[in-house]
Amino acid sequence: MDKKNTLLGLVFIGAGIGFMFWQSQQIEEQRIEQLKQAETLQAPAGQSTTPADAMLVAADSKSSVSVSDLFQQVDAVEIEAKVATKPLSPESTVALYNDYIEAVFTTRGGAIQTVSFLQTKSGERDDYVFNKGGLLPALSLSLNSGDGEIREFDLDYRIEQQSSDSVTFVLESSEGLSIRREYRIASTGSEDEPYTIEHSTVFKNKSTSAKALSSIYFNLGTARPITEEMIGVNFLNVGYFDGEDAEFIPIKKLTGGKGFLGIGASDPKDVIAETARIEWSSVKNQFFASVLSSGTIASDVFVYPVEAPSDVDNQPGRLGISGSVGYEIGTLAAGESKSLDFQYFVGPKEFKRLQAMGNEQDLVMQFGFLGFFSKLLLAFMYLIHSVVPSWGWSIVIMTICIKLLFWPLTAKASRSQKRMASIQGPMAELKEKHKDNPQKMQQETLKLFKEHQVNPVAGCLPMLIQMPIFLGLFYMLRTASELRFESFLWVSDLSLPDTQFELSGFPINILP
Repeated sequence: MDKKNTLLGLVFIGAGIGFMFWQSQQIEEQRIEQLKQAETLQAPAGQSTTPADAMLVAADSKSSVSVSDLFQQVDAVEIEAKVATKPLSPESTVALYNDYIEAVFTTRGGAIQTVSFLQTKSGERDDYVFNKGGLLPALSLSLNSGDGEIREFDLDYRIEQQSSDSVTFVLESSEGLSIRREYRIASTGSEDEPYTIEHSTVFKNKSTSAKALSSIYFNLGTARPITEEMIGVNFLNVGYFDGEDAEFIPIKKLTGGKGFLGIGASDPKDVIAETARIEWSSVKNQFFASVLSSGTIASDVFVYPVEAPSDVDNQPGRLGISGSVGYEIGTLAAGESKSLDFQYFVGPKEFKRLQAMGNEQDLVMQFGFLGFFSKLLLAFMYLIHSVVPSWGWSIVIMTICIKLLFWPLTAKASRSQKRMASIQGPMAELKEKHKDNPQKMQQETLKLFKEHQVNPVAGCLPMLIQMPIFLGLFYMLRTASELRFESFLWVSDLSLPDTQFELSGFPINILP
């Protein structure tokens, strides 16, 4: 066997194992750091230390920015930040549901309180609830108070009408502004995308003079990690698409970190603000995402961490992430109205669904630079699963097919390695004979290769070609929501490592 090629192969394998070990250690360090921050964020009784207190007024607060701050006379220069102190009316909620989701809407902001998933746990209601313990109701409205802070305003909406698949909220202000917010979900049995909530917000100027409206911010909802192991991974993030590329801001940019050997270290942040051309925006974790898309282009986005509240069993919660995306409203003449229309997808990260929605929304899958291979392998896995109704066996069959596809190349490399092994003796003689003449030794070595039909790089070629494919497979499998709660052999959940025990802090998994 060619010792050089064997050594290179071992180096590649060792580097891969070392990278995965380093990544697992980084994830664990980030998890511990974020849990410490979550404990810091836990508020004493009767007090709130939510990051939003500095940047955003939460929905259960007793004060909010007045609607008068949203608009002003055309010739005004600055937004005057006034805070209303009137008490809130009792909250009312409305639940709309189909076979896939149950969305609970609230009069607090005329927005979405929570979304539950009814089919993602092997046909049953999932344990994960989107926006549970969220910073704000999803799609609630906020505005820039003039000093860089984003504050929710006028929370008290009334329910104007509702049906089995729609609800409409209305807010009438004394300043002459009317806000009408309508939501509609796909009805049971409909061919529409069941995880998409159709939404429109209509601003109408009922006063007798033109009004200049400030930018309005729509909250994307709050996402939390599915498991503690996923806290430090980049899948917990807020993202947006500018028409060409997708940008994702992970939670670790807010929580900070030590970096690698001090390189890339950063301090915790209360907020990250970015200005960009935004066609759609998202907030997501490993398996679920919300994606807000509109024909109107947004101008900026604010991203902030959300405290980890204790759950019903007094166990520490998990630090979440939320964001608000801003849209320019412009000037409304007397009697004029302007509508912002949206599609708000809230559901599992299933590639086919996201791809069907168009406009590159499948980038939410975040397959990375090997996305081509990931998409190809995912489509192949779907094809196999249509015949073999087991995701575990589908993965096994797909892997065997890949190995068979590369078998001719692997066999050729094996033959080349055997030929290389057969000329080790003559090569040693050449090195001894021409040890003082490197140029002559190189010429004779090439001649020896040619006589015995040996390719010195053939041993590494199959590994180099297959590595991008298997890395693409790895990136695809770790975010495939189809594997969630799917059992296989002794594994109860294919979306999680089958850790049997730990050895010196390193998890021992039978199935890699």
